[in-house]
Amino acid sequence: MSLSKHFTPLCSTIALTAVLALGSSTAIALTDTQTGANGANGAPGLNGDPGQNGGDASAGGNATANATTVNTDTTNNATATGGRGGTGGSGGAGVDGPDSDSNADGGNGGAGANGGDADATADTTISSGNGSAYATANGGTGGAGGAGGSAAGAGVTGISGNSGDGGSAVASSVVNNSGSGSVVSRANVSGGTGGSNSYGGNAGNGGSAMLGTVSGTSAMSGAVTVTANVTGGNGGSANSTGNAGNGAGVSLTDAVTGSTSGSLTLTQNAAGGAAGSVYSGTNGTAGDASSEVDRNETDSSYVQVITRATGGAGGYRYDTSGSASAGGDADASSIVTNSAGRADANATATGGSGGIGGNGTITGASGG
Repeated sequence: MSLSKHFTPLCSTIALTAVLALGSSTAIALTDTQTGANGANGAPGLNGDPGQNGGDASAGGNATANATTVNTDTTNNATATGGRGGTGGSGGAGVDGPDSDSNADGGNGGAGANGGDADATADTTISSGNGSAYATANGGTGGAGGAGGSAAGAGVTGISGNSGDGGSAVASSVVNNSGSGSVVSRANVSGGTGGSNSYGGNAGNGGSAMLGTVSGTSAMSGAVTVTANVTGGNGGSANSTGNAGNGAGVSLTDAVTGSTSGSLTLTQNAAGGAAGSVYSGTNGTAGDASSEVDRNETDSSYVQVITRATGGAGGYRYDTSGSASAGGDADASSIVTNSAGRADANATATGGSGGIGGNGTITGASGG
């Protein structure tokens, strides 16, 4: 037997579904998916003597998803995605007017806007059966800057607008099971990518990625698995003389937790955002990553702690000289003791790959 109820407001979907499983047990799930609206593009500037400036864009819409229930749903899912930032308007072209010269400056391009932020929360409290919660948050991509307008005669070409930054993202997932069933709690977070720039303006930086509460509890002996995957936003790429965007760093310390008298597994993964590519402007900086868990366990018969950290990749450089950007650094640490049983710890740190030089005498960079 299947029962469903759907609510569909603008740019979002909320679904409540009850499904009869094998035998007489019932699994019920609440899913909330929200997507922010894309930002409006800036208006193009009018041609003239001089050309008018393009309009600035508007930011992408924020998104908040919340799937939280008590004693009704065994599996809750929340997904939030920020809207894309709008693109800046192009500057108007310089067109010679009725004056004595034949020169006309172009208008400047409008600024691209930031991507929207995302916030996802999945939380379920149950008294029997197995429980799970999955929260996913993705920051919106930054908008590109508008192109500068062309000039007439000996006039000056308009300046390109800068691009917007990626949106930030945060997620929380919590499962509380007062019975003996298993628990799975997982949060996935990605910062938004910075806006690219093709016209000589600066690219946007990657958005930050963060965690709220990420935990799982079984009041009895159910197996508990808690996982967090956090990735900083990538920097945007820039052409011509524009500067590349920076990748966002991620630092996690004891961000996952759980409780059970049975088996407990805590996994915490951090990854820095990649630096944007660049032609002749300033390199972007790759994001560093740090993941550390220090656990003193007193209840679980077995506890396993896994940490991973991966530095962001360095950006490509296309110019005929100089060096590409270095990869981000990585640091991982897992420390665990268990007075109630066995304990295992694993930590893996991987530096980001160095950027690659594209032409001539340019030098590839070192990894993190």
